[in-house]
Amino acid sequence: MAYFGQPQQSGGKQLEDELYEYMINNGLSRHSPDDLRKVLIQYGYKDDFQPDAKWSEVKAWVDRGKPCITHGWFTQSGHIICIIGYNNQGWIVHDPYGEWHKDGYDTQKSGANLVYSYAMMKDVCGPDGDLWIHYVDGKPGQSVPSVAAPATTASSTKAPAKAATKASPASAPAKKPATLPVSLKALIDGGVTLPFSQVAKVSTLTKQVQQRLIDLKVLHDVADGLYGRKTEGALVKFAQAFNLPGDRITPEFANTLLTAKEVPGMASGKNDFIDHETAAKVMGAKLSDVDMYLPPLIAGLEGKNMLNKPTLIAALATISVETNGFQPIREWGGDSYFHEMYEGRSDLGNTQPGDGVRYHGRGFVQITGRANYRHYGQKIGIDLEGNPDLALDPDAASKILVEYFWERSVDERALADDWEGVRRAVNGGLNGWDHFWPVVQKFLAVM
Repeated sequence: MAYFGQPQQSGGKQLEDELYEYMINNGLSRHSPDDLRKVLIQYGYKDDFQPDAKWSEVKAWVDRGKPCITHGWFTQSGHIICIIGYNNQGWIVHDPYGEWHKDGYDTQKSGANLVYSYAMMKDVCGPDGDLWIHYVDGKPGQSVPSVAAPATTASSTKAPAKAATKASPASAPAKKPATLPVSLKALIDGGVTLPFSQVAKVSTLTKQVQQRLIDLKVLHDVADGLYGRKTEGALVKFAQAFNLPGDRITPEFANTLLTAKEVPGMASGKNDFIDHETAAKVMGAKLSDVDMYLPPLIAGLEGKNMLNKPTLIAALATISVETNGFQPIREWGGDSYFHEMYEGRSDLGNTQPGDGVRYHGRGFVQITGRANYRHYGQKIGIDLEGNPDLALDPDAASKILVEYFWERSVDERALADDWEGVRRAVNGGLNGWDHFWPVVQKFLAVM
């Protein structure tokens, strides 16, 4: 949308923050191609999503001066970037995370006008026929910007970009009929092995897989036929429990999923990562606090299908640096300080007399302001706005932290070993890094 000059609709917010908030408020997933299409259409744009596109078709669309959005495995859970042009070195892209390399993201670099090589994009996003592309068109009357040649970086060159042309009008490629198995039984009967990326293309199969994972208490979501991060995370957990491949559904995998009565080690809140004594030692926390607060944290992460070693380490290290132990706390300071810092702050939703003191920081991540208490209360189903001290409750504090991580994709950064990115996503900078990083290293060594 920014490519077409979409104005911000909410004063002061960046467009990406506005869009993400819109998705949260409307129950949409940032990992669902269908939901991404819904957002574009709601904002007045056209989006023809194709799950089996070809790179030559992408070039033809870009030649018209139109951008494409592509899905790729830039992170462990997937990520989207915008293709705006190409040159003799590769595709010219806007990448919201920064600059991607095989060992992860350099989040300190701008992601604007990068060149990602043709080979890399084919490897990360998929070959012809296994490529997810959104063919995006602007609103009537919007002008098409020219594509500037990118600056020289490790992944880009000064070769001139393929400029937008006035080629004769063409439409995005037509959708192809589905030929993939539509049920687990069809996979078994046909002896078919299907990569997870192919399962994602068949909504009936995805829905059946989701329902079985829900029945087995591995997936905590709805069976909507939309394949996203939560569905894939649950599939991986199921595969690990039965020693099955973690990237494809084989006939054996399908049969196990259909016939299993329970999944070993999948009881809610089960902690197979670290014992309480070790966690207390690493964090310098009281064992009694770990006993009280670690189980609801584990359960909260599991409830979002975010329970994995890197994300748990990110959560524990964040709690350690924010609370200097392991318990939700009140922000340091007294009423006069809170009044001076927060009273009348409309950006925090503090519109009533006394809000500055009433909605000071609490919890593992110190949520602050009436608007945040209302937002997280609605997310976790507790009236935090009416009872802000409930943010100190073990279950509530853990759920707030998990939602905070989810909304900021902290888990994705942890899975990519981007520990500075984890800290920046929580703190906005690297304050507390000297405490945070040693705790991360210790947990990496003992988990």
